[in-house]
Amino acid sequence: MKKAVSKTRSKQTKKRAKEAEKASARKGHYPDAGSPVVGVLIGCAMWLSALILLHARTGFQVDLHTLYTLLNGGFLLLLGLIGCGVLLRLTQPAILGRNAELFLLYLISLLPLAAVSGLLYAADYVPAASQWIGAATASLLPLALAPFLATILLGATVGIAVGAWVSFGAALLAGSDLEILLMGMLLTVVAAYFARCIRKRSTIFRIGMILALTQALFVVANALATPSIEMAVSLRQLAACILNGALTAVIVLLVIPLMEAIFKITTDITLIELSDLGNPLLQRLAIEAPGTYHHSLVVANLAQAAADKIGANSLLARVCAYFHDIGKLTKPDFFAENIQLSANPHDELAPSMSTLVITAHVKEGISLAMLNKLPRPVLDVIREHHGTGLVQFFHHKAKQQLELELATNSPDAPAPVSEEDFRYGGPKPSTRESAIISLADSVEAASRSLQKPSPSHIENLVAEVTNTKLLDGQLDRCDMTFDELRRVKESFVFTITNMLHGRIAYPKDEDLDKQQSNGKNSQPSENTGPGASANGVGATNNAR
Repeated sequence: MKKAVSKTRSKQTKKRAKEAEKASARKGHYPDAGSPVVGVLIGCAMWLSALILLHARTGFQVDLHTLYTLLNGGFLLLLGLIGCGVLLRLTQPAILGRNAELFLLYLISLLPLAAVSGLLYAADYVPAASQWIGAATASLLPLALAPFLATILLGATVGIAVGAWVSFGAALLAGSDLEILLMGMLLTVVAAYFARCIRKRSTIFRIGMILALTQALFVVANALATPSIEMAVSLRQLAACILNGALTAVIVLLVIPLMEAIFKITTDITLIELSDLGNPLLQRLAIEAPGTYHHSLVVANLAQAAADKIGANSLLARVCAYFHDIGKLTKPDFFAENIQLSANPHDELAPSMSTLVITAHVKEGISLAMLNKLPRPVLDVIREHHGTGLVQFFHHKAKQQLELELATNSPDAPAPVSEEDFRYGGPKPSTRESAIISLADSVEAASRSLQKPSPSHIENLVAEVTNTKLLDGQLDRCDMTFDELRRVKESFVFTITNMLHGRIAYPKDEDLDKQQSNGKNSQPSENTGPGASANGVGATNNAR
């Protein structure tokens, strides 16, 4: 009767979990996912904003010449926006379906374009500003700000697309100035290249100086190509370049934390801060579940090495691996790596109930991560690192119990064992980093059961675990190719082989053992002098 009640509760719990998962999917797990119509509207807003800024440059005049300028500029702006959209569609198609990130790009592009429009208007129509800025206006335009921010927040490809749009818009605002377009594109490429892997906030200032130097070199080259430019004007332009680079770095440093908080974006700077093993959650894991803590460290090493092999985000893989099993803090004694010399609590539980306890660590981990405000990529890996995988040990145990009940002709007709009752709730890994951690988690756990960890045995083990995941469909949602999977397996084999290396057995010092034995036999029951005590301690220390 107890087994029947346990199975009924298990089924009800599974049903509620699935319903909650479906409800979460209907509401949209990602807050930035939305209709493509909203994305089109954001694109139209970007175009209209640039058109309004272009009209502001004319002082909002209404005449035939201004109308012609607006029509011509609006058409060119539309072509530029379409070109940048096509670039994103070819390189980063996923971002076009995330409305929050598109709105972020709108803000990132609007900020420098508004500054460009304001500076140009001040240089043309404000006498005091014109006197101070003069010919250095082009050197003060914040053309590197948009690609700098976009690269840190969303990647180098997005940074290049946004930088191209801002450079194109700034050139049109300046009256189709080819020099500003070329300068903007150069700064865009430099900013995207150097800002693609920032892991320290101090690096932002260094990149600002690099941008200032790049702009200064452009000014010098332009001065050499135009001998009519006076030396005083060139010096003023060079000073403006240095000021522009410093201001760009300061603005980026101030804006990045704000953008991360508002749009829930995780940069490498935040990941570096999370990689500190002094994090309270990791400290709890080390104290309350030391076996899980050590397991997480090894999985992090495996995942980082494999991610480096295929060009994935190795820092993201390492940090997510640290936290992927924090849900085990709720019931650490129910997991094999934390069961030392104590009795196994699963011996007194039905396989279905044991499965519930084991699989619950995923939901518990999500709860802990949300309470501690861990970023969304970490939440995703906690949710996905087991996918919809089968808890094989307890599934096999349940089948054995069923066969035993059938063999003993039990009066109660046992219910058949359903495989779905012994699977995790999912979802399956959706990124390469998540898939790597899922594989590393299983490979590390399986490697502990090897009796003789030779390279061939390790290679067979890695191949078996990987093929099982692949055939079970656990890698269907991630964008990992078969060639990348092969390189991941090679990395696992190399890392585990070095991790489970052998040690040379130290030979025993027989003379020392004889001396210790003779000393014990000849020494009285109580020490009669300090010399004997000191010698005894010294011998013991040497033996250790």
